[in-house]
Amino acid sequence: MSVKVLPEEVAAKIAAGEVIERPSSVLKELIENSLDAGASRVSVSAEKAGKALIRVNDDGAGMSPEDLRLSVMRHSTSKIAAFEDLDALGTYGFRGEALFSALAVSRLKITTCRAGDEAASFIEGDSGAIKAEGKAAPARGTTVEVRDLFFNVPARLKFLRGDPSERAHLIRVVEEAALANPGVSFSLEVDGAEVFSLKADNGPWETACLARARELLGGKVAEGLTALEQNAGELSLRALFSLPDSLYATRQNQFFFVNRRPVSSKTLQQALYRGYDIMRGSKHPACAVYLDLPPAEVDVNIHPRKADVKFRAEGAVFKFVSGAVNARLLKTQRASVAIDPGASPARDEAAAPAPSSEVRAVFGAGKPPAAAGAAEQESVTDALFAAEPAPGGSGPSWYQPPVNYLGQLSKSYLVFESGGGLLVVDQHAAQERVLFEKYMDELVLGKIRVQPLVIPVSVELSASQAENIMRWQDWLKGAGFEIGRSGPTHMLLHATPALFYFSQEAAQELFGYLSEVLGEPSRSDEALKRNTVATMACKKSVKARDFLKPQEAQRLIEDLKTAKDSFHCPHGRPTLFHIGRPELARKFQRTTVI
Repeated sequence: MSVKVLPEEVAAKIAAGEVIERPSSVLKELIENSLDAGASRVSVSAEKAGKALIRVNDDGAGMSPEDLRLSVMRHSTSKIAAFEDLDALGTYGFRGEALFSALAVSRLKITTCRAGDEAASFIEGDSGAIKAEGKAAPARGTTVEVRDLFFNVPARLKFLRGDPSERAHLIRVVEEAALANPGVSFSLEVDGAEVFSLKADNGPWETACLARARELLGGKVAEGLTALEQNAGELSLRALFSLPDSLYATRQNQFFFVNRRPVSSKTLQQALYRGYDIMRGSKHPACAVYLDLPPAEVDVNIHPRKADVKFRAEGAVFKFVSGAVNARLLKTQRASVAIDPGASPARDEAAAPAPSSEVRAVFGAGKPPAAAGAAEQESVTDALFAAEPAPGGSGPSWYQPPVNYLGQLSKSYLVFESGGGLLVVDQHAAQERVLFEKYMDELVLGKIRVQPLVIPVSVELSASQAENIMRWQDWLKGAGFEIGRSGPTHMLLHATPALFYFSQEAAQELFGYLSEVLGEPSRSDEALKRNTVATMACKKSVKARDFLKPQEAQRLIEDLKTAKDSFHCPHGRPTLFHIGRPELARKFQRTTVI
């Protein structure tokens, strides 16, 4: 096979593919150009999830007719002149590929005007060539219209996701830019409907950023945020992040910025989580983390779309961020905890996460009790996983009639006598299992019993989260959940499976989980859908700390007896353990079993 040079048109399309992955990739580049031009207002419009049209209008500096023609040429840029300039980069863009790439794979029109110009200038083109240019009415700033994206690259167009998914990506890009620049007003319109209109706020950083977070992420999320500002030499950190009692089932509301650039950074994300060493559990903080450092200390040129960054001193950045977050959380802990002088020093692990060593030292918490012996642990574990049926086939091994309810411990654990032994049941895990199996049976048979809600449950989310959830609308309807929208950031739950009763809080957690599920439901495997159902069951099960009447406890144990797997909740946690009569006799050093 001989070597040959690709035609310019083919090379341009290939190069464009590195920069423009989807409509949101175009939008990101255009917004960054507007911000680099000093815009104080950025207006975005999109049609058909950006495939038909993306329009960005700003009031920035504009370009001369000569610069306008150069702007769509490959590697043309006003941001740098030499490679060494990357070490002092203070702009979003620098490669000079965005407009060139857009011209290669769309029908592009740019209209621009500088302050004082008698007329604006415009150019139009497609497939990498300028087809027309001329004058237009003067209006300071620049308007870029990208139409029919990938019209000449049908293979790329074919592999775009559905409109709900692509719309969610578009909205996310504007959310990121708006959070990074509270001093700039942003508006977004999709298919003729306004998603949001954000006014500029040039006040103190904390006030302005919190106000913008409230508009984009919702009041509930914003109310649970705390603010942090800290400097260490040339490192500067400003951040909004969730307090330990305001965590979520999703990472969707996490935003990281380096020198105002939205980035995906494992270093920053892991540093944030390390700062939460006073917490335990599987929930996640919402955050907007802003790290500023000298441009020479961070490489922004490791990804074609500038999505990833690499720090020259990863360890120092990690330690700085995690330490600052941890110190702030410890401060809030001290301020919010009141000690009862007569109270026991033991903490209630179900009510609050275990404290760090520093918190324990501050509050003088006592040492934990000694761990149980290995033999004792093994005997309980053996009983727990003894899954063979009881003699006579009346149920699992732990169910040995008569089964009598004795009472409730800590409003969390149900205690029964079973076969003369002691049966302890985690009421929440057991109810999860029962509801999960009942619901799964209905789902498999296609006989979901639906309960319409007299008053729909309203849930406030970010606009991009809402778009993500709408992609599940058809699947959820088949699963017994009817959802809708009452605005760009508000979801409504109109009906649920009859097995469940969703409070507003439970619906918020469910929708938050769904918003983070990647891919289209039709392409998701059954394991993913099973996990979704398990989460539904978890949110609706009787919780620890709920009081149960004796008849309710007895009904739960009878339902659990018939479950396919009575030993584990849908997530794999144990539901119960049983201590038989021989083990009880050994505990009291008896030589015979009573």
